Amino acid sequence: MVKTIKGETYRRKNSLRLRGFDYAANRIYFVTMVTIHRQCVFLDPRIAQATVDRLFDLGHKVKFNLYCYCLMPDHFHALIGPGDSNRALGEICGAFKSLSTHAYWQLYKGRLWQRRFFDHIIRNEDDFFETMEYIKLNPVRKGLVDRPEDWPYTGTPDSLHQRLTNENGLEL
Repeated sequence: MVKTIKGETYRRKNSLRLRGFDYAANRIYFVTMVTIHRQCVFLDPRIAQATVDRLFDLGHKVKFNLYCYCLMPDHFHALIGPGDSNRALGEICGAFKSLSTHAYWQLYKGRLWQRRFFDHIIRNEDDFFETMEYIKLNPVRKGLVDRPEDWPYTGTPDSLHQRLTNENGLEL
């Protein structure tokens, strides 16, 4: 597919999404988004906090499940479930990128995010908790803090027990 935006031509590469998979299905996804040119824009605490604030604003407005997140200097990880939003994963991620970019433009110019995002469909409870641990330890592995709880842009906002054992059974 070829698309022209403001005089520039973009050729869409093969999609990273699974053909025929319903990304609005009641599942949990491990999502990674990377800043443009892997620039460490989130070392600016104003941008980092504004980005996390936009994430929470979107979650409250759209009603998707945010199990765990970590905003690193040059990328973002999260465990997301569409929940009651009835929205596809791409729609949720696109909205987050858009809102956070608008916050970024309050202080800087240009693009914030790379065009795509990466996802992994969480397969079972072990996969979920291993991925959560990976996300929470990311700042420690990168030498930013000694303990995961010391990184200010990591959290587990949704009640895991409530979400994982709802009346519909596991989302996994």
